[in-house]
Amino acid sequence: MWSVDRRKRPDAKGRGESDAKSTAAHPGDAGVGASRAQQLADGSVEHPRSEGALAKAPAPEKRRSDEAIAAQLTGPVSLVDSYADEHADWRRELAGIGGRNPLLYFDDRPANRIELSTTHPGGLPQFITGNKILLSALIRDDLALRHARAAAARVTDKAIEMRTVRGLETVNLGVGIAKWSFEGEEFCAPVLLRPLAIRRYGRDFELKLKQFPVVNSELIRVLREQFGINLDARTLIELSQSEGVFKPQPVIDRLRQMVVGVPDFVVQPRLVVSSFHNVSQQMVSDAKGLDSPILAAVCGSEPARRQLESAYRPVSPTPPDDRAPETDRYLYDADAEQDDVLAQIDAGHSIVVHTLPGTGGTQTVVNALGSLVRAGKRVLVVSPRRATLDGISHRLARAGLSGLSVNPRRLRRNLVESISRNENARPEQLRDVDEALTRLRGVLSDYQTALSTPDTRFGIAPLDALRRLTLLALSDNPPTTTVRLNDQALGQLTLDRSSVAEALTEVARLGQFQYGPEDSPWYGVNFSTTEEARSAYSLAVKLAESQLPRLISMANEVIGQTSMRPYETVAELGIFLRLLMGIRDTLDRFTPEVYDRSLTEVIAAHAPRGGDEMSSANKRRLRKLAREYVRPGVHITDMYSRLVQIQQQRVLWQRYTTVAGTRPEVPLGIADVVVAFQSAYQDLDELDRVLGVVGDADRMKNLSLGSLASRVSDLARESEVLQNIQERTAIVERLRASHLEPLLDDLSSRHVPSDDVAAELELAWWQSALERMLQTNQALLSANTSVIERLEADFRLVDDAHAGANGTLLASSLADSWRVSVLDNKQEALALREALRSGYVSAAALVRHAPNLLGVLAPVWTMSPYEVAQLPDTMRFDAVLLVDAGATTLVENLGAIRRARQVVAFGDTMTQTPSPFEMSVGASASDQVVDADELHARSAFAQLGAVLPTLTLTRSYRAGGEDLTNLVNTRFYDGAIQSLPWAGSFLGHSSLTYEFVRGGQGLPDQQTGAVESTDAEVDRVVQLVLEHASERSGESLMVITASERHAVRVYQSVLQAFSKFPQYREFLLGERAEPFAVLTLEQATAQSRDRVIFSIGYGRTPHGRVLSNFGSLGQPGGERLLAVAMTRARRAMTIVSCFKPEDLDTARIKHGVVELAELLAFEHPAPAPASLPAERDPMLGELADRLEDLGLTVAVDYRGAIPIAAAYGERAIAIDLDLGDGGDSLRDSLRLRPAVLRRLGWHYHRVQSFDLFSDPDEVARRIARILGYEAHDEAAEAESAAR
Repeated sequence: MWSVDRRKRPDAKGRGESDAKSTAAHPGDAGVGASRAQQLADGSVEHPRSEGALAKAPAPEKRRSDEAIAAQLTGPVSLVDSYADEHADWRRELAGIGGRNPLLYFDDRPANRIELSTTHPGGLPQFITGNKILLSALIRDDLALRHARAAAARVTDKAIEMRTVRGLETVNLGVGIAKWSFEGEEFCAPVLLRPLAIRRYGRDFELKLKQFPVVNSELIRVLREQFGINLDARTLIELSQSEGVFKPQPVIDRLRQMVVGVPDFVVQPRLVVSSFHNVSQQMVSDAKGLDSPILAAVCGSEPARRQLESAYRPVSPTPPDDRAPETDRYLYDADAEQDDVLAQIDAGHSIVVHTLPGTGGTQTVVNALGSLVRAGKRVLVVSPRRATLDGISHRLARAGLSGLSVNPRRLRRNLVESISRNENARPEQLRDVDEALTRLRGVLSDYQTALSTPDTRFGIAPLDALRRLTLLALSDNPPTTTVRLNDQALGQLTLDRSSVAEALTEVARLGQFQYGPEDSPWYGVNFSTTEEARSAYSLAVKLAESQLPRLISMANEVIGQTSMRPYETVAELGIFLRLLMGIRDTLDRFTPEVYDRSLTEVIAAHAPRGGDEMSSANKRRLRKLAREYVRPGVHITDMYSRLVQIQQQRVLWQRYTTVAGTRPEVPLGIADVVVAFQSAYQDLDELDRVLGVVGDADRMKNLSLGSLASRVSDLARESEVLQNIQERTAIVERLRASHLEPLLDDLSSRHVPSDDVAAELELAWWQSALERMLQTNQALLSANTSVIERLEADFRLVDDAHAGANGTLLASSLADSWRVSVLDNKQEALALREALRSGYVSAAALVRHAPNLLGVLAPVWTMSPYEVAQLPDTMRFDAVLLVDAGATTLVENLGAIRRARQVVAFGDTMTQTPSPFEMSVGASASDQVVDADELHARSAFAQLGAVLPTLTLTRSYRAGGEDLTNLVNTRFYDGAIQSLPWAGSFLGHSSLTYEFVRGGQGLPDQQTGAVESTDAEVDRVVQLVLEHASERSGESLMVITASERHAVRVYQSVLQAFSKFPQYREFLLGERAEPFAVLTLEQATAQSRDRVIFSIGYGRTPHGRVLSNFGSLGQPGGERLLAVAMTRARRAMTIVSCFKPEDLDTARIKHGVVELAELLAFEHPAPAPASLPAERDPMLGELADRLEDLGLTVAVDYRGAIPIAAAYGERAIAIDLDLGDGGDSLRDSLRLRPAVLRRLGWHYHRVQSFDLFSDPDEVARRIARILGYEAHDEAAEAESAAR
């Protein structure tokens, strides 16, 4: 089973060179993870060739020089490796990751391990079988338990550090400890390793063994290299699992047998719990093929840089409102900045994304994963933060994609979840939803566009009209015209409204509108000259004062001599006069008897034609009779015409006479009346012409005598209407040519003064233009706001349904691919099933036996950068996403970067800084002071940012208080973070509170010299945690501290205090997405909670002094640690401190303590200087004024983010106005923005612009009612105003 071949060990000045050499010589040997993968692939134990049962012993070698070691470290160097030196430096750095290898150089001091070798027999079976057990149940001797608890605390702290900060599970149960020396160097290594979970349980600790035991692969490698002993890992594992029960003693016995010939080689039968893990060996072995353009560019290759620059051709994302539903498939909503990032990722670009706190970095990663998987790509996600990877998996599961991402530690479980998801997936029918979304989006987009797009006819948009009309209504003397202009008037005024307004003002100043149609009969009369006006006025005066009175008097006298009835109009007087003059002429030629009888037959007898039916005798008789009517001596030339005229006179006389049957008679003085009539008649016709009378009924001759007298008197009355008539007439004619006659009439009828006519013109034009746009533009929906609000509500529902189904659609698509792949790869399906049934699967085995099915089942792999080397070398990815890239160096991510052509790095320069770490418990950190800026410059984020384009996410969506957000933003990010305001700040609340602990004094620690974790501070933090559990159990909580000792004490005290309150057990220990935690600043990176208690953890001496020792805060990089603390809270933070800023000695503090002092001084910040009010939107201003009149507290354009913020009592509301001119999409403005504002504590109301324009009072009352404003409040205010 074993052979011994003593050979010389190469000189190794440090662990790094030795490990690097051995790794390069034996690729594939590495830490626990790889060993487990190799030993248990396909359900059986599988081992590398170097672990063969009877491998031939290597030949002796001479001691190698440092140059030989370096050559082996760098691996084989070809002539084409232009950057061999850089690659060698990278491998040296990889060899040093994790510090001294605890798998070979375990520090076997009591403080560094939990010794379980002498456990109580009653607890050991429960422990070995993998059940949970308390440390006190395993170790029951008081002294031994006290030492074990001290060691357990250190082991637990290391486990938490490795898990949270590095993404590694390093705590194992070491079964058997091998100790030996080789060439003057001492070795101490566990033989078997079995993963173990440990956590604090009050003052005790809970332990639980997990998974399967594995052989220490480092031990196998070193025994082969040093002594030629070849251990068979398969055999050792089988020995430990005899009869299905874990029995480690046979393994120890076998190892003892194999090393029996090695002097001083001891195998101790012990059970030891500590941090047993190593990653550097495997990472060095994995560092090959470093020839990608990105890595070449990082090394300084100008051609590679140019290649990256030329390859980056940024694409513009399709706006959400223009995106087809079938392409709008993000798993979660994305803002414009995130859209841009996702568009570049979808286009295959390698980029760096600067994710400021709260800007949705994790959500963007998940959306990118969804898009890449939908495109059929395999993606590797790398982050050292366990919380980040868990957050990604949680969000994928929440989208219905459980098992989409797999992790090597949970590979079997993830694959089972993925298979279950595929088998249970059902196709989604979203055609109706997508069609409805397209339809609603089209209507609402057209409406929003129409609101703000100028009409080509008028050059204005409807919103411009609403704003202008609101301004007019709010003016001191608002216009009130109801005139609506026709299209011709609107068109002419669109071209030149200012000159028309000037003309209106001028004509008003000249008195045009002092009189209206009801005020003067001269209104509207046009004169070409002033003389013409004066002549017309003189004519009216003459008629009124002489002509008409004289004519009527004379006519009455003449008509009175006859039996004729009185005449009613001047025109009728003319008829009377013409009749009397005709009668006089007839009587001069005929006797009066001619009027006694009808002359019809006589006229027929004299007719030139006809009368054939009358006999000749009768004709002669009638003609003779006619001659008898003729006076003697009178000769009638045309008897027929005269007789016809006489007959007409007879008829008219009978019509107008008051005495029937009387003969016509001629009065005296008729000639003078006729002369007066003719003169007056002509003057009346002239006046009608001047006045522009068109209708015959309106002519003065046809007016009744009373109306005529009144009209002529009005015309003759003195009037200012005729003043400046020439100038006014010219202007009025031009205005009438512009089709403004209705407006002129309206202005005259209301006697609008000259100062107001321009506003009246504006009102008529804007209102007419608005109404015309509403009539002709169907997209404006006739300003029917009830229809618009219903469409918006439908859009919110449909868009939410569409977005919520994207995960299900992707799951359905993946399920289809899975079913097809199973049918096409039946042998792979069988191999996969057997592997899953075996209880343990590895990536290497699956890549060998089921590569196609693995690609379908596991398109996304998530892991720590220290685990990437466990993947098979042949496993490649289409894209790698480096999350928290600022927390790791580029070298630590080489294995991930080399596996994909597309690299996307997400990170933050402030809260993430790479740092060296030690894998083993109790290993002292290097005393060498490392510049934090230098560390950051080595980060993957910084190095990739130097060769790749950088995009930044600045929009924060955390529901934290504004004061906390502003503090973080100004203190650490130069104001780059954009966020919506918190309602609490508007109501006067604060999300950043300070708790000064009195009595926070203690003695300095003998080792650190610091006053850590005073009792008073611990008690206050416990009290705050209890209050939170009682009052806000639905919100997550985390305690952060700068002191590791303080974190332990706080957690233990919280557990002890909560043991008295079983009702809070669920909050403290329950399975929650964000469980309660007490963490140090380093551990808190990538963690976030709704609320955070930042307990500094350092106090004052009994004399009241504050020492300068603040742990990591006072060291280089402490500023970034403080930034971590300040950015962990989403809603509120409480800072607990035993000292005030003035207690600190400013001359002695440095790094993060300086920032801490400034932070504590922020407790009472000076009020921000009042800014000058900006010009406000008239519609918003009117609504704000009406809300203030109702007693609400109002702010317009609050923080530049909320158009109107209002508060009533303890309620605040954010009011958006549908102005249609924002750059946000419908999804942002109608669904996402309201949701964010509500998370920030605001009530929300969206006001339609047409509603506000038509009834601002009702809109204001509606908003007030949302805040609890009741009618009796309004009545009380009205009564108060009346007083």
